[in-house]
Parts: sequence; structure tokens; C-alpha cells
Amino acid sequence: MDAAKIGLVGAVTAALIAALAATLGPLVLQRKKERADSRQRLEDATARRIDAVNDVGVSCRAWLTYLVQVLDDTQAGRAPTVTDFDEKTEALRSAAETALAHVAHAGYELWDSELAYALRSLESSVRGAVLSPADAPLSQLHDQANAYYTPRAIIRTHMLREVTHLEPPTDPLAGTVFAPPTPPENHP
Repeated sequence: MDAAKIGLVGAVTAALIAALAATLGPLVLQRKKERADSRQRLEDATARRIDAVNDVGVSCRAWLTYLVQVLDDTQAGRAPTVTDFDEKTEALRSAAETALAHVAHAGYELWDSELAYALRSLESSVRGAVLSPADAPLSQLHDQANAYYTPRAIIRTHMLREVTHLEPPTDPLAGTVFAPPTPPENHP
């Protein structure tokens, strides 16, 4: 092959390589950027779910802790006024219920759950104890309230594990005192 043909083939090959690099280079970079963006969106979504789960844990614990504190104070003869109790529990209940509603973004339906119902019911019982400490079963209420700490923590841990491992949400209340009641079986 003569030098002119070799030069021509070399020039055409170089032009093809340059065109290919000019076309594929940006495509490869675009795909890398899309993968990085997708990974970042997943990390951001996971972080939001973790925050929602932690918010439920913190706000429900604050509400429960206040109710236990009121029971302790009532047993010691230092019951708050009903007005003070109502103001404080309104803020704590509202924060907890907001957190319970927001955790739905992580796939957990807890706002209208047995956990929420149990805390609302406990608050009502503690309010009754504040209104009439002499007639209230303070020790029983105190034991009931304290019995909620561990299952509440188990629920939070369960949800965090699922969220951080990108597992589909399951019922975090299952196996705790807050598990929904099972309907009785109908036997013919």
C-alpha cells in the first residue's frame, strides 16, 4: 500500500475515533451523572424516612415521659392544675400525632393505630387522675405508662432497620402491646 493510501486511512480512522469520542464521552459522563443523581435521591429519601421515624420516637417518648412525670408528681401530692396539664399535653400530643401522620411517607400508617390510641387513652386517664387524685389508680396507671417505653422503642428500632436497609415496610406494631387486635375466627 502506498503512503498516500495509508495516510488517508489513518486520517479517516483518526476522524472516526475523534467523532466516536466526541459522541460517547458526553454520553458516558451523562450516565455517570444520572447514576450519581439517582444514588443521591435515594440517600436523601432514606434520610427523610429516618428523620420521620426518629421524630415519631422522640415525640411519642416526650409525650409518654410527661405523662409519667405527671403521675409521679400526682403520687407525691404535686399534681399540676388541669389547665397546665391540658396546655402541656396538647402541645406534646399534637407533636406526636403530627409525627405519626408524617411517618406515612416512610410507609407506616400509625396515626390511627393502637399505639396512638393507647397514648391518647393514657393521657385521658392521667387527666382524670389530675382532676381527682384520690380516686385514681395511680400505681396502676404508672405501671401501664412505664410498660409502654420498651415496646415503643422496639417499634422505632423495627422501622429504622427497615428504612435503613431499604426493606419494604411491615407492621411495626406486630408482636407488641400495640398490635392491632385480631378479629375472632368465625366457626360454623
